[in-house]
Formats: sequence, C-alpha cells, structure tokens
Amino acid sequence: KAPELLAGGKFKCSDAYVCRFLHTHLCWSMHTLTQAAHKLPDDWEKQCEDQFMCLSHYIKMFNVPAELIINADQTGVCLIPAGNKTWALTGVKQVTTMAKEEKCQFTLMVASSASGDMLPFQSIHKGKTAASLPLAKAHARGESMGILWTAGVDTHWSSLRAMQAWVDKVLVLYIQTTVQHLMLPKHQRAICYIDTWSVHQSNELSAWMKHKHPNIKVTFVPTRCMYPFLIFILGLN
Repeated sequence: KAPELLAGGKFKCSDAYVCRFLHTHLCWSMHTLTQAAHKLPDDWEKQCEDQFMCLSHYIKMFNVPAELIINADQTGVCLIPAGNKTWALTGVKQVTTMAKEEKCQFTLMVASSASGDMLPFQSIHKGKTAASLPLAKAHARGESMGILWTAGVDTHWSSLRAMQAWVDKVLVLYIQTTVQHLMLPKHQRAICYIDTWSVHQSNELSAWMKHKHPNIKVTFVPTRCMYPFLIFILGLN
C-alpha cells in the first residue's frame, strides 16, 4: 500500500511491528510446539499435481458440482482438555496442572463440501455397544441436528463399521438431499475426498463402496501431503 517506504534508504521492521502484523493480519500467535513436522515425500509436488489433474478430469467428465465434492477428515478430541501452560508465581520451579495425564478421547468425523456446506458430525467412542456412548438424554440435541453417535470397537479411532455407518447415515443422506435440491439425475456422481489412513484404504471398505455406492468416487490425499496439497490447489486456482 505504500511502496515509497522501500524506495531508497533503509526500512526496518521492529520486533513489535512484526508481532503486531502477525497477530492482526495473519491471526498468528505464539504456541508451544506439540509435535514434529511430517517429512514431505521427495516427489510431493508431482503427487499433488497428479492428484489435482485426476480430480479435475473426473469432475469434468461426470459434471460433478461443488456441492457434491466432499472432503472429510477425523480428529481426536480430549474429553477433558488440558493445556501445557498456566499461571503461577514468578520464579517457582515446579508447576502443577490438572488433568495433564488425561488421555480419554473420542474421534470427530468432520466433512464439508467444496461449496461450503457442512455435513453433520460423527462422534466415535471406544466400546462395542451403545452403552459406551453418552446418555441418550445428553446427546438428543445433537441427534436433532443430524449428529451421528457411533461406538467403535477396541479404540475410539474410526473402524470399518464406523466408516460404513458414516457413509450410510451422513454422506449418502447429504448427497441424496443435494441431488434432489439441485434437480440432478438420480445416479449423479459424487466425490468423497479423504486422508490416506489404513481403514480408509482397506480392501474391505473399497469393495463395499463399489458394491453399495458405485456413484461415489472415493479418492485420497497423497500420503503426508494434506497441507501442501491444499496450498498447491490454491496456487493453481
């Protein structure tokens, strides 16, 4: 906005200016590191470009609208969130906190379409039966909004059964409703774009999808390329 500031002479950004810019314009703030960054594959750019071209070809060939391009991912949610920072007297050497060792989690399946529509969430809990889920009266409000509560098997992470439940009760219902709303053909193609994870890429899920939902194209983000691929698409667009 003011290129004359850089014409001749020296322009210095103070620490305060840089911090204010990061906070105000980029919405960044100082964080404590929680995990090491994933190493990108050596050919990540080629993988991203190939995937982009495949998606573009499929969308063009079958005339897939943005409303039927669905991206889904899973994230772990702690039942008792606990940070690694707190307030304490200046100079103390030992600082205690509550629930630091609490590891109890559930998995949240989140999905949205390329048009900005949010699909109902799926909440996956550890346990083989509905007895492991929150009390019915506690999640009645969520069910009224379409949220799906699913018991996993031996872990809170998604299983084949949990994925099938999400496809049947969330994804397919959204696609059918959207097809009717847009007055599209009954067997209109759709795309489900998910991360490369063992249960997602299993032969069982792939065979089940092809047999029961042949109109849904399941495709995967290149391995360890989730965030670079998003940036790659933005750059090409």
